[in-house]
Amino acid sequence: MRATNYLKLAIIALLLSAKVAAQQNHSKFFENAGGFFRNNVLSGKVKYRKVKDDPGQLNELLQYLKDQGTLDVTTDEEKALLINAYNLFVIKGIVDSYPVASPLKVAGFFDRKDFDVGGRKVSLNELEKDILIKQTQDPRLHFVLVCAAVGCPKIAGFAYEPQKLEEQLDDRTGLAMNDPYFTRVDDSAKKVELSQIFEWYKRDFTKTGQSLLEFVNQYREEQIPLDYKIAHYTYDWTVNEEADNQGAVAPQKLKKESSNLLQFTPSQLFARGQYEINFFNNLYSQTAIRNAQGERISSGIRTSILTSMIQYTMGVSKNRRFNLGADLIIGAGSVGPSTESSHFQLFGGSTAARDLALAAIGPRVKFQPFRRWGFFSIQSTFLIPLGDDLEGQNEREVFVALNRYNFKNQFLADFKLTEKFRLFYEFAANYYIRRNKEEVFFQPNFIDLPSTLFVNYFPSSRWNLFVMGQYAPRLGRTALPEDPTSKFGLLQWLTQLGAGLKYQATEKVGFEVSYGNFVASQGIRGIEAGAGQVVNFAVRFISL
Repeated sequence: MRATNYLKLAIIALLLSAKVAAQQNHSKFFENAGGFFRNNVLSGKVKYRKVKDDPGQLNELLQYLKDQGTLDVTTDEEKALLINAYNLFVIKGIVDSYPVASPLKVAGFFDRKDFDVGGRKVSLNELEKDILIKQTQDPRLHFVLVCAAVGCPKIAGFAYEPQKLEEQLDDRTGLAMNDPYFTRVDDSAKKVELSQIFEWYKRDFTKTGQSLLEFVNQYREEQIPLDYKIAHYTYDWTVNEEADNQGAVAPQKLKKESSNLLQFTPSQLFARGQYEINFFNNLYSQTAIRNAQGERISSGIRTSILTSMIQYTMGVSKNRRFNLGADLIIGAGSVGPSTESSHFQLFGGSTAARDLALAAIGPRVKFQPFRRWGFFSIQSTFLIPLGDDLEGQNEREVFVALNRYNFKNQFLADFKLTEKFRLFYEFAANYYIRRNKEEVFFQPNFIDLPSTLFVNYFPSSRWNLFVMGQYAPRLGRTALPEDPTSKFGLLQWLTQLGAGLKYQATEKVGFEVSYGNFVASQGIRGIEAGAGQVVNFAVRFISL
């Protein structure tokens, strides 16, 4: 036999031995996972507090998935591996936020790519829908992948194993189909209430041409007549915590200690039935401007502008990917001697002029465009000006608000660095449009493009300390479009640095205060730039 043939045989033998070794390692994983589920699952519910207090076994299993896992689903072994992985990841997600009343209370619970399989980061939704369901086309998976809610099928107190997988999948599906809580048959009304799983994933159950009831009857001991009317009961998202959990936290304490600061970060949306009312106040004050060289020049007066905004936002979709809302803005302004007034001169002190107006109102929409990117969302608002001469160019003596239509688009993202640190990033494109051609504006239409980064520290679930930096260029024309000297380009830029804190006072009410300073700015083409400071204060109410 040639040397090359010996080499080929050696390589094949090496590959086969490696595969066998991997299978043996996976066998050890299945054994350890089985022990974990037996120790921490009782009657279809999980002892989260126990796992929280002693996470060693869970962490070892997660480390194995990171080092040895695979996202391929070509064999029963890989399929069983990833089913167990999903359930372990769900438990990890709850434990990291424990105590928590529902997985929906954890921002991005299903969409954040927090879990590592073989060196690749995945989210729960990606693992379930784009990998397991898509690659296997097996609807029974919906009854073994358990999402930490009472409305889910009961989680198994054992690990799924390749040699038993088909039997286990049939058994768990049959358990759900025959469970009177999960499949609710009313013979007197000739009606059956099915879980919303059948509504959300109807195509998975009917793609072979069978009806929902035909699928259900495959696993039922007592057949449901096919002419029964089908309804879907509301999914119960209460966390599936074992009632006799050692040292378990009572439900009221779960609610009390849940943190909206951690759950509803800027990019996160509300579920259907949830809503937010936010009263945000921005007080800007300046005694100087900056010229085309960026030099700070005293204006001799103090100008203060208060923008108070009332925002209402509500969740309208089941999957938390679409919110609707509205904004109402009140503007106030004052002008007075710079030497005889403070940052808060608007509320008293020596002023030459002071005014207040209902400034603008408009609808708002917020959505997550990509299911896999639970950390990213887009928010668009169209504000319609309400008052007259809001910029104080004619009869009004002071500037109280922009006298323009405003089409605001915000691109929001947040990133978890550690348990205590997160980054929030916002890029905005705000287009300001003059109300009519007859009105004269120093700057007709223009675009602001602020880019802001927040570094957040959470010393506890109730406190958030942050620092921020912002760069905000403005693009537009220096004169009306019909003016032959008009040019489009960079009008000014501003750089702001600031810091602040947020505090969740009660389960539903939170406060925010911050300070910012425009440390650098430059007016271009004869247009001045502000050189002031800003104080923000907000009160936030979130329904649960």
